[in-house]
Amino acid sequence: MPTRLTAPLTVIWTYLTVQNILILALSSLIGLCIYRLLFHPLRNIPGPFLAKITGHWRNDRTWRGTWHDDILQLHQRYGSVVRIAPNEVSIVHQDSIKTLYGHGSNAMKTHWYAVWDPPIGAPAFFPARDRKLHSFLRKRVSSAYSMTSILKYEQPIQDLLDLMVEKLKLQAKAGNAINLGEWTGALAFDAVGVLGYGAPFEHLQNDAADVMDVRSTILELFFWSQCMGHYWGQMKLLRLIRKLMELAGVEDRIKAFRDWSSEKVKARMTEKKEGIEHPDMLGHFVNMKAQNGGPASFQEVLGEALNLVGAGADTTSIGMRSCIEYVCSKPDVYRKLQEEVDNFYATNTPNKPITYLQTQQLPYLNAVVKEALRLRPSIIGQLLRHTPEGGLVIDGNFIPANTPIGMSPLAQNRDKKVWGDDANEFKPERWLESEAKARQLESYNMTFGGNGPRMCVGRNIALVEIHKFLAQMIRAFDIDIVNKKQPYKMKTYWFSYQHDFMVTLKTRSHLEA
Repeated sequence: MPTRLTAPLTVIWTYLTVQNILILALSSLIGLCIYRLLFHPLRNIPGPFLAKITGHWRNDRTWRGTWHDDILQLHQRYGSVVRIAPNEVSIVHQDSIKTLYGHGSNAMKTHWYAVWDPPIGAPAFFPARDRKLHSFLRKRVSSAYSMTSILKYEQPIQDLLDLMVEKLKLQAKAGNAINLGEWTGALAFDAVGVLGYGAPFEHLQNDAADVMDVRSTILELFFWSQCMGHYWGQMKLLRLIRKLMELAGVEDRIKAFRDWSSEKVKARMTEKKEGIEHPDMLGHFVNMKAQNGGPASFQEVLGEALNLVGAGADTTSIGMRSCIEYVCSKPDVYRKLQEEVDNFYATNTPNKPITYLQTQQLPYLNAVVKEALRLRPSIIGQLLRHTPEGGLVIDGNFIPANTPIGMSPLAQNRDKKVWGDDANEFKPERWLESEAKARQLESYNMTFGGNGPRMCVGRNIALVEIHKFLAQMIRAFDIDIVNKKQPYKMKTYWFSYQHDFMVTLKTRSHLEA
């Protein structure tokens, strides 16, 4: 005899046919689409039709690595506020930079950043969503990344630059076109090797070869992290993917590099116990304090060493390539910049390399660097935050509180309301109109993720290397891009990677052997 409980279950089971399940699923899907299109709080925000229905539209562009084109086209077509997923908005709005990223901002990071949480059991400041934790983690390494500290390592950086120039002179003499993408990557990663581990990775010594696959490993890490960040169960999915790759016999290069770094950190921490100190950034990390006031753990030190490689290398090499790209595209800029650098050497010690502080005395060089990095910032992915309490009104569009919202530094840096109708043009002179105008532009510049507490921690490393690199390359060579219509192939996985950037070099007469 059926009970009160079994009777309804029997009825339900009767109707749970495959056909009815499919009808129910389809009806639910249609209902969800109708809700997102007609009743969702973001229903009036313009954007691609499919993006309003499903996040897979955005994810597809992320997997393709075309976000550098996509984000510019979206804002050009739809305006300053664009719905790029059912519950996510991209904006270009100068007044919201401080609201979202400035000091005292109440806009919290979204769960997307969880995919960057290190698997080594220690917190990291980049993905930290808790403001107090982020502040503590960043402050304890800030002195290591300060300009004062970075300039202490200028001579080892200069040694790497000198080595690269000598290697490139040989390539120029042989008449070979060189892949600037590989050589700038080699320089930047060797530099963080010196800063973080006390010795270069020897990429330059081996003619820009990717020794230990460090560069490709970091690219792989950014690829998976950027692409998986929007998926539910992101970390579990990543672990599953890595396990499947392991079963398929695919080498886990990320783990291999982490293991190599672990051995370096263990050795350094052992030396510290023996009273041996090293004047590099890893030496600073070894001496950090934990939140409880005690010594930082092995996992914390390892995490910061890995952060240095991630934050300090690609941001630098991308900037180097951007400078060469734009300078070579404008012959008048090239001549003016080369003349400024040559005049400096003529009035100073001509046989000594220019220092970073000396590059700051060259106004046109600085304007060129700022303008190139504005147009082609290393960070192109969305800097996601939750809208603060009360929501935001941007150009007449209300965005409710707790909505994922973000800016792409690339799109914001080309906002015509800030930069003028020539925002997409390479024009170093815009930085030289007046000091007041330059300060105003800098306050809206998102090249390194803004000017607040969330600014890229590797900024000073990048600035020192880029200024010295550009001055020394312009002084040493006449540079020409092989394919002027398409200088390189580009893929964006958080950073904007320029591949196959082929150039020819001619050693200038004052350096010819």
